[in-house]
Amino acid sequence: MRADHDIRVEIPGLRPPTVHTCNADNLERIWNSLHHLPMSRFQHHVLERRLTGPCASRDIIRDLDDAPALTLPLGEHELRITWAN
Repeated sequence: MRADHDIRVEIPGLRPPTVHTCNADNLERIWNSLHHLPMSRFQHHVLERRLTGPCASRDIIRDLDDAPALTLPLGEHELRITWAN
């Protein structure tokens, strides 16, 4: 695992990349900025759980250790999370 846990979050074509530390507070802020966007009910529940669930930051860090990017559907777009460095 990376020591700093900084992640790059973007929605290509909709929002530019931003860098956040991968912790519960920042993931909650990311969710609060996204939950109003048009998406299916299923996508809404999946994203909410991925970003605010009890193990959200641990799961994202684990997923990024396994693959270079985590891509989640977001309506007609996608939420892309990668390591910041």
